[in-house]
Amino acid sequence: MHVRIFAPLFLLAVPLASAFADDASERAAGQLLEAKLGDADRLILNSVRGKDIVVVRGSMDSIEEVLARAKLPFTIVDPEQVAGLDLDARKIVMVNCPGVMPDAGVLRIERFVRAGGLLYTTDWSLKNLIEKAFPGTITHNGFSTGSEVVPVTITAQNDDLMSQMLLSSQHDPQWWLEGGSYPIKIRDPKRVKVLATSAEMGARYKASAVVVRFRWDDGEVIHVVSHFYRQMDAAGPAVAAKDAVDDIEGLTAAQKAEFKKSDASKASIANVGSSYAFQRMTSNLVVGKQKRNVELDQQYGFTPTGSVNIGGRSASKGDRLKVMSRDGTKVRVRDDRGNEEVIDAALIKAR
Repeated sequence: MHVRIFAPLFLLAVPLASAFADDASERAAGQLLEAKLGDADRLILNSVRGKDIVVVRGSMDSIEEVLARAKLPFTIVDPEQVAGLDLDARKIVMVNCPGVMPDAGVLRIERFVRAGGLLYTTDWSLKNLIEKAFPGTITHNGFSTGSEVVPVTITAQNDDLMSQMLLSSQHDPQWWLEGGSYPIKIRDPKRVKVLATSAEMGARYKASAVVVRFRWDDGEVIHVVSHFYRQMDAAGPAVAAKDAVDDIEGLTAAQKAEFKKSDASKASIANVGSSYAFQRMTSNLVVGKQKRNVELDQQYGFTPTGSVNIGGRSASKGDRLKVMSRDGTKVRVRDDRGNEEVIDAALIKAR
């Protein structure tokens, strides 16, 4: 199978202006993100490799562009390749809109998340992927948005995904809605956590949720309305970012002075803030997943003593297994790809 692995330096050498309404705002947001990252988060992000993040291509969105600006490497694949991917639970899969893939790919995604993987999706993936793979959680409410930018309120201030999303605590982020975006209907409010809302969306389209997350067995799904990158100017005063940087929190005087020298700092501060919010959320997601992987290593604390069949996959020494249940000398185990099998307890040992 042929997949493409990109490192940030390679991607940054590729012209991206055609993908964005305002490429300068994306570059400026990336510079500010780099400056505002804490040492611990920067260390975690620098340890990420291209195989850790898998991006599924889409015709309407480009998370790969956001990852490039946030300097995060990734592997990119076609939707038809998903079913055959060796997706272990330590990975993150990001699916571009529209999220259409063969049924076998949908099943592969569900097993991946069940075993501890993290799925990150937007917009039409709600109907084309989420509703199929994770029934009873969230669905499309039947309305479609116009092409517009709406203010968003972060409702889960203490959630790690939403941490440090604002350049200034005085302003809420603005969210671009693709014409025809799918509002989210919450089917299981006990399972689904709403992280950000838009009162304007709620009034117009009968659903206010913008960012949601929910657990699915050992893994998690994060879904957002609209696209990963912005194609429309944010509303706000026509002030260049370089003239507003002194109000940005968390920067040193030297960092502010350096930012002002950048050509990208001429971009509108409203656009930069909107782009920064998505870049920061994506970086937070990656950091949170790396921390969660430490817990997964403990949960999947067994390994085969030799070669053993787990749900049609041959697992061997070193592979990670979780004991789901025991019945005498038999155990039901799950590997970190989501495959399950009942085997003799003697065939596994603690890692």
